[in-house]
Amino acid sequence: MTISAILFDAGDVLYSKPRRAAALAIFLEERGIPAPVNDDPAVKKLRLDAHAGKMTEQEFFERLLAHYGVTDPKDVAEGIELLHRQQRDVDFFEGVPETLHELKRNGFKLGIVTNTYNSKAEKFRWFRPLGIDTVWDSYANSCDLKVIKPEPEIYLAALEPLGLAPEQAAFVGHAQRELDGAKALGMTTIMFNPDPDCVEADHSIGSFSDLLNLPGLTGETGAPAA
Repeated sequence: MTISAILFDAGDVLYSKPRRAAALAIFLEERGIPAPVNDDPAVKKLRLDAHAGKMTEQEFFERLLAHYGVTDPKDVAEGIELLHRQQRDVDFFEGVPETLHELKRNGFKLGIVTNTYNSKAEKFRWFRPLGIDTVWDSYANSCDLKVIKPEPEIYLAALEPLGLAPEQAAFVGHAQRELDGAKALGMTTIMFNPDPDCVEADHSIGSFSDLLNLPGLTGETGAPAA
């Protein structure tokens, strides 16, 4: 079946936040608090709850700082400001705007499927300077839908406004469980910027612009993607 739409994870696929962890570590260490440990299960649980819309971004930041032991009201206020600032400090991967616009010209519908505690309006503010705030035909936001990947409902929410079946779409992701969630629905999967344990997808690309050269992907009119 012809692929007519490409759905994208947002963080670590369209952009990364390479300075966020270091900024938080410095903030804590300046106050005599040990730097965060990697893969802290309590932090992971807080983040997933925020992604699922069980708390706001502000509440997540407050609980995160409390978990780390930040209790002084002045430090809490400064920490929240830092976390807000670092959340918006994004680096887009090379070739993202050019590739997305070329995919649109080739007839693809484009969508986002994102686990996030940020609103759509907030993320679109990040997109606007690159001119990619207007390329999206669908947007599935976990904190609004109250469901997170790899649950099928979030992928289907991105497909519904397009009027397409999963078999007519591809999903670009970096996390194995999210790629597996898309694959279980019948979507074609494309791995980019993979996590260390991400090893399996229908296609793998080394640079974002490689999307334009993948075999078997065609737009709605049947024209080749590149």
